[in-house]
Amino acid sequence: MKYLILVGDGMADYPVPTLGNRTPIEAADTPAMDAVVARGMVGQFCPIPEGLPPGSDIGNLSMFGYNPRESFRGRAPIEAANQGITLADNEVAFRCNLVTLEDGRMRDFTADHISSEEAAELVVQLNAHLGGEFPAVFHPGVSYRHLCIVPATPEASLAALVSMNCTPPHNITDQEYAPHLPSGEGKEMIRAMMRRSQEVLPELPVNQARLAAGKLPATSIWLWGQGKAPHMESYRSKFGLTGAVVSAVDLVKGMGVLAGLDVLKVDGTTGWIDTNYEGKVEAALQALETRDFVFIHLEAPDETAHQGKPDLKVKAIEDFDHRVVARCLEYVEGHPESRMLVAPDHFTLLSTKTHASGPVPFAACGAGIPTGGQSAYSENTAAASGVLIEDGYRLIQQFLQPAPLDLEHCQ
Repeated sequence: MKYLILVGDGMADYPVPTLGNRTPIEAADTPAMDAVVARGMVGQFCPIPEGLPPGSDIGNLSMFGYNPRESFRGRAPIEAANQGITLADNEVAFRCNLVTLEDGRMRDFTADHISSEEAAELVVQLNAHLGGEFPAVFHPGVSYRHLCIVPATPEASLAALVSMNCTPPHNITDQEYAPHLPSGEGKEMIRAMMRRSQEVLPELPVNQARLAAGKLPATSIWLWGQGKAPHMESYRSKFGLTGAVVSAVDLVKGMGVLAGLDVLKVDGTTGWIDTNYEGKVEAALQALETRDFVFIHLEAPDETAHQGKPDLKVKAIEDFDHRVVARCLEYVEGHPESRMLVAPDHFTLLSTKTHASGPVPFAACGAGIPTGGQSAYSENTAAASGVLIEDGYRLIQQFLQPAPLDLEHCQ
């Protein structure tokens, strides 16, 4: 059996007035996802367990079939795993965004989608300017997403660093950022690093060039998502499967590393609407020739929602449907011993520009998938199906078994 899981990050949403009180999925042209439903089923599941914060870290752990309550130890250490960074016993990994702060507000949590090349130059300078002042090392990632490794100090113990309250910057777009600065024991050192970056970054040549080109500069670092390395059972041990992951996002790739899956490198992947959709699909389908499972992750629906742009979110969903789901559906139709599941990992709301919990729609088709009689993919058709899986990771665990999908065992 061959298994495909396709994640449109943050696709799910509430009705939007400017879209005729439809959700972005309903407003989008999605013939491929509708066809998945028509050939199989649609339903609801909850990738974010009750009481845990809604985010791509928790949601994608569920999408891989892991119980987030057991596996989650922080976002940054998962990303560190993708970069081959091994944390010492006294070290904590922080996610380090390059952001644009302006007039006391979070103007842009992506620094205008700064390129990886520009960002890498800034990270080098951060190490040069801040490395001698603070016990921290910065590691470059993709676009605005980077890492900061911080050891415990007398001023900030290991427990304090791990438990510090740090707000994701994408949760406060266009809001005053001061009330959301890191808080709790040890906050002084982390806040001081962020303040110092605000003195260094604006004067650097990369940012001066961005201003001259009419782009937003990266004016600050924003530290959040900290933690110690998690333990995840390998896919071979947990499911008896080999597999591969295709994503532009270090978080998702790090999960693949920790799960013992192959992380495929595809040129031109950006995590935005300009990503190399076709390259991702071709790499994934080629991987299926020698592996059992592929996980394809698309970040663009989430990013566009964080920016509060309905038209771009609709476009991101349509690109996902036309350029990813359609091609994978062709594969499933041509390979009788295969099945596919399509879903978001959480809500990302245009109205608030941030994540939300709740049941989201999934669609599945292929070998052993029951048919439900519906013909369209959306939040409403999923709710009308009568299928609701409270523990989302159980749906994935059942999906990855060769036996016919038994929804009762997903409960």
